[in-house]
Amino acid sequence: MTPTLPQNDPPALQAKRKQQLGQLQAEYVYDFTTRVQPLGVAHSVPSGQGFNFVWTLGVLNQALNITANLISMAAPFFERLESFGKKVEGFAETEVRDAEQAYLALKAHHLHLSRIFDPTHVTAAPVQVVALAGASSESGLATGTDGSFAVVPGGTSTSVVTSFPSAPASALPASALPASALPASPEALERLPEELKSALGNLTGFMGGTAFDLLLRLISQYGQAKNLGAYQSQFQLLPMTQGAGVALDDVMFARLRVAGPNPVVLRRLTAPDARFPVTEAQFRSVMGQEDSLATAMQEGRAYLADYAVLEGMQPGTFPMRKYFCAPLALFAVPRAGAPDRLLRAVAIQCAQKPGPSTPVVTPGDGLNWEVAKLFLQVADGAWHEMISHLGLTHLLLEAFTLATARQLPPEHPLQVLLAPHFEGTLAINNAAVESLVAPKGFVDRLLPGSIEASTGLAVQAVERFRFNQELFPRSLANRGVADAQALPDYPYRDDGLLIWDCMHRWVEDYLALYYGSDADVAADYELQAWLGELASPTGGRLQDIGENGAIRTRAYLADMVTMVIFTASAQHAVVNFPQSYIMSYTPSLPLAAYAPLPGAPLAAQPANTAALLAYMPPLQQSFSQQTLMTLLGSVYFTALGDYDRYTPGPYFQDPRVAVLLKGFQTRLGEAEATIARRNLRRIPYRSLLPSEIPQSINI
Repeated sequence: MTPTLPQNDPPALQAKRKQQLGQLQAEYVYDFTTRVQPLGVAHSVPSGQGFNFVWTLGVLNQALNITANLISMAAPFFERLESFGKKVEGFAETEVRDAEQAYLALKAHHLHLSRIFDPTHVTAAPVQVVALAGASSESGLATGTDGSFAVVPGGTSTSVVTSFPSAPASALPASALPASALPASPEALERLPEELKSALGNLTGFMGGTAFDLLLRLISQYGQAKNLGAYQSQFQLLPMTQGAGVALDDVMFARLRVAGPNPVVLRRLTAPDARFPVTEAQFRSVMGQEDSLATAMQEGRAYLADYAVLEGMQPGTFPMRKYFCAPLALFAVPRAGAPDRLLRAVAIQCAQKPGPSTPVVTPGDGLNWEVAKLFLQVADGAWHEMISHLGLTHLLLEAFTLATARQLPPEHPLQVLLAPHFEGTLAINNAAVESLVAPKGFVDRLLPGSIEASTGLAVQAVERFRFNQELFPRSLANRGVADAQALPDYPYRDDGLLIWDCMHRWVEDYLALYYGSDADVAADYELQAWLGELASPTGGRLQDIGENGAIRTRAYLADMVTMVIFTASAQHAVVNFPQSYIMSYTPSLPLAAYAPLPGAPLAAQPANTAALLAYMPPLQQSFSQQTLMTLLGSVYFTALGDYDRYTPGPYFQDPRVAVLLKGFQTRLGEAEATIARRNLRRIPYRSLLPSEIPQSINI
């Protein structure tokens, strides 16, 4: 099928397109009553928009890695327990038994995950107790006739009995083959993503329960860490990236603003800010006596990170009281000719206005500086997760996914181009709204605000988003960070522009196949309806989008489509994947503080890791952060430009596209080589390597 514009079709085909859209609009329905109201999300995930089978394999692999890592931490303790008896100092015997059952339940969760893709799903089998590796002889795994299974506790302790849903049954009759040899049916395979979702939900619930807390207490992975090694010990089988904990180093702390999970906050400072009275003496204490704040501002070398959006946010109390602030931070680049021109952290104020308890502090202020850095990281984590990540990639693209499905029929060239960039988006967003931002879900557990306040950050980010002002090159200019002479080390900007240019050329070339002139764009009534729905209060609710209420030119359409594809692929990669290799190690970026800011500056003393630990997440919270960050940041499904990977033949049926796509792929390869060369000359930045950018938001 060669895509066509609606105005070029004969009346009969135009009527057919209209009928198709009517059917699609009945399937793709907005729901404005969910936890992210008043934003609209899909009422349900339409047929064909669920999780891909290959995607499910990737998620399963990471889930197995996570559970295996947890088991490996507990196994040595319980092996010793079998050798030396069941008495543990400080714990009652019943508590030890309950913790042992929680350990067995964890192993059963792992076993269940490993069985999900077993090609020999059992349809019927008598109940039997199967000994688990490392389990006592009195405990085991009971398998029911429906394929379900549960931990059977030994002794008199029965408080930890965990059951699991059965694996999908084969459509073949049980008598056709031995039960152990029955293959899964195609229908069962289609249900596997939902089964995995259910299994992960069960695992999450288990890890949030009292039995799992007791297990963590028993293996000394609960409460305040005694040293940083306690956090490192949580990586038994999971890889801890070299350089984990970089935020504890001042230079790397600053570099996270330009190459971390949230490299979008910095703005050029052009004049003193009355809220943040950094003195010349404080500036020179960091940047050298020959420099000055006035000169740095004049030369465009001073930058502000302002977290005012967090001011007044309701603090979270689940599962315990959490703390945060709305800080201001000053960063600066050394003058031209300096030995290096890496960004420096100059000063932090842990409030929007100075006060006795929130003075301006600098690196020379010892422990006060370290505490301020930690609170800034907490603020940055909240901004990252709810604004940059959930709000301005996931929820923003929800609007485009729905409007595209409802207003552009399968024959429309833009529908053909954009569909791969929306794969999995409705499904993952549905899962996020149902569970991630649910009360007592991961956001509620880990982030510093209440669940209502955290969700509000994401909603407000989309409501305040001005599309035309946020086109990637324009957003850099608007923040005053586009000048590579003033800010020479900004990998997100430099690599991002490289990827943007590759995409923009591809989009321009593709659109030129179908739109011969601006008049063709203006006459495309389906395209105009698409824009109308994106801006409508009963649709996407997006602000400042289009050219005075319409799409009038090919140039604007190319910018708009490039922005959609860039957000779905590159921008999401930027904010998503560093979760696994930066944020899974909690001290790098704690998602909440667990002690309030001091009521007055701490007595002058050097940086003290032991004192800083009082503010860091307890070990059980660190486990939850490690789990979520590893899962979300480790699944790479599809690759940018590889439209044919999961199709039986060429994805684009119009033969004219092939040469254009080849050009796009060649340019992406050249961009990969350029970034690799840059990484030889700088601290490596991998978030925008084309080979590590999926095409869509699917995790």
